[in-house]
Amino acid sequence: MPLLCLPFILILLSIFSLFRNRSSRSFEEKQEAFWEKEQRANLSRKKDISGLKYIQIPLDAFPIGKFDDADLSDYERSLKALSGQKILNLNGISNTDLKLEYGAANLPILSEYDANFTTLARLLSNYGSRLAELGYKQEAVTVLEFGIACRTDISKNYILLHQLYEESGEAAKADELADTVRASDLLLKDSILERISS
Repeated sequence: MPLLCLPFILILLSIFSLFRNRSSRSFEEKQEAFWEKEQRANLSRKKDISGLKYIQIPLDAFPIGKFDDADLSDYERSLKALSGQKILNLNGISNTDLKLEYGAANLPILSEYDANFTTLARLLSNYGSRLAELGYKQEAVTVLEFGIACRTDISKNYILLHQLYEESGEAAKADELADTVRASDLLLKDSILERISS
């Protein structure tokens, strides 16, 4: 009986070895392509980035100073300070691709502008949540809608805005927001859709 099994075992081992070698070769090719691309990126020349789509914070559209609340005041102070900075949403773009597109020398400044976006996204989410919590729902919608327009990746922004639309009987806007999430490449897309569909 063991002798009868031997050919099958040898065949299985051969197949396993073949797949392992293929996998190893594929991994090495990917690694080589990555490092080649990274080397090209590091040698790419600096380009003008003044024409990029920088995000402008519409302070005049927000209820700045309108309501007496310590948390709102903190968020508003931070938004005012941030409005003097350059902000770019570079989510989903790798450092290698940024260097290839705009030059390696621009990477530090682009990273700073992207970090400003991360700060903005958190601020808008917290500011909108606090406004809603205090009962200033229309103002909360204005803030959260701006966050969506900036393509924030903070799930709370989408979930709360959807809830506010439903509470105010704006079913069409709620559906449109769900479609926006569906068409996006958000990391937590499925989780958001599950929350706003229930």
